Amino acid sequence: MLDVYTPKETLMNRSHLRVLLSISALVVSFSTTARAVEEPVQLTSGQVSGVELDGDVTVFRGIPFAAPPVGDLRWKAPQPPIPWRGVRVADTFGAACMQRGRQLMSEDCLYLNVWTTADSDQDALPVMVWIHGGGWTFGTSSSANYDGVGFADKGVVLVSVNYRMSAFGFMAHPALSAESTRAVSGNYGILDHIAALEWVRDNIRGFGGDPDNVTIFGESAGGASIYALLATPLATGLFHRAISESTWITGTNLTHLTRHNGFSDSAEARGQQAIADTLTELGRSTDGDLLATMRAMSADDVISMRFGVSLAEDGWVLPKSPDEIFSDGSHNVVPLLAGVNDGEGLFFVRPDRTFSTLEEQKQARLEEWGEHGQGLAAYYLAKTTEDIFTTEVDYSTDSLFARPNRQILTAMASTSADTFMYLFTRNLRDPTQRAPHAMELSYVFQTLPDQATEVDWRISELISDYWVQFATTGNPNREGLPQWPTYDADRQQHQIIGVDVGQGSSFRRKELDELDRYIQATHNSARH
Repeated sequence: MLDVYTPKETLMNRSHLRVLLSISALVVSFSTTARAVEEPVQLTSGQVSGVELDGDVTVFRGIPFAAPPVGDLRWKAPQPPIPWRGVRVADTFGAACMQRGRQLMSEDCLYLNVWTTADSDQDALPVMVWIHGGGWTFGTSSSANYDGVGFADKGVVLVSVNYRMSAFGFMAHPALSAESTRAVSGNYGILDHIAALEWVRDNIRGFGGDPDNVTIFGESAGGASIYALLATPLATGLFHRAISESTWITGTNLTHLTRHNGFSDSAEARGQQAIADTLTELGRSTDGDLLATMRAMSADDVISMRFGVSLAEDGWVLPKSPDEIFSDGSHNVVPLLAGVNDGEGLFFVRPDRTFSTLEEQKQARLEEWGEHGQGLAAYYLAKTTEDIFTTEVDYSTDSLFARPNRQILTAMASTSADTFMYLFTRNLRDPTQRAPHAMELSYVFQTLPDQATEVDWRISELISDYWVQFATTGNPNREGLPQWPTYDADRQQHQIIGVDVGQGSSFRRKELDELDRYIQATHNSARH
């Protein structure tokens, strides 16, 4: 049970604790000099100053890590940030990258944020770089849910980063490939991650961080970005540990640049169709200088395109398919911590918005799976009408997240790197239900709502302590924390994190084995 792990600070009511911390901070401010890294901080592109918060944390908001990807830089790899003179006051988050339904957004969005409690640039604190989720179509590093204070309070330099999304970040097109010196296009959002990690390597020491101890972590689409960074040789040496929460890789968000992969048209064909349809709707010609026409489109026109995001196996960012990279061991080898929530699919499937009859479910799923997925029927077709909802939740959990999560765990476990899996089980909104997608985030960042129970705060303390310990040493275990076993492909052991803390093994093993067979057979069919 969780009550075997009880940090002393969680034994009091959380609101009372916050009052005491505020009073303590006030007393300290009158009695000592505030701890803070020396400002301004010198970067490769200029100087920045931050904002001191309560509890000795200083935050630097909205630091550019690349040039604005606008005009001729739209649909190109990120370029170095434009240098500035004087001291840039980093007190405001940068705009969110372009997405639907958000007010404060811009194409000029390649900014990051840093939280630190370092005394000086010699502190060499562990660094954690956060990549937000949102289906590679929405989200921002400035979300209150990703406040870095909790990690900074535990001795981490926390960096959160923006990246281009939707068509801005993931669209390939034959004209863009022809323009490229490498004959590739797409994957711009992943290249943004790499640029941010290069910025961390070159600048994080000034914030008291250790450039030789960098942990990347992300959730959902951010977990898919971790998947890509583990696979790409372009990121080799830029990070030293990785945490992937709910890795999101499917048949359709992983494509080949120029050919059908069994699940999807090529990345170039998808982009070409999206551009052609949009220009037709706008009454513009595709004749003449197509690239100039594309870059003259308004940001609103681009974000309104009907376009499905995907990684592209392009021979550069991804030299071959991730399946091949992870199976042959050519991925980046670092300690890995990865896991899923036990009810991921509850976020996507609703009882009143799923199949109403067994026959309806059967027809839809068999058509989706085709000739290579008939074996999935034994696991994901309901036997009774009452079971339809549960089987759909499980299919969503397994196909979207649990399968790719196991893939990277198994690949890393075959190397010398320590590997750890978790299964998160707490549902804050309804403790009687399994944990849906994204539920762990406010626990990881210690940004739970004020009405959260003491049990939830204890879970939050535990999971954040695990994450910090892993970032510090490459292993989540230390004295005072429940023991966490390493993962291996045979036993597939994992740590259960929730009200009950314990250990399990072989999470949905037979179902994931069948999904692996289906994915592999479908990909192989496109190669012959």
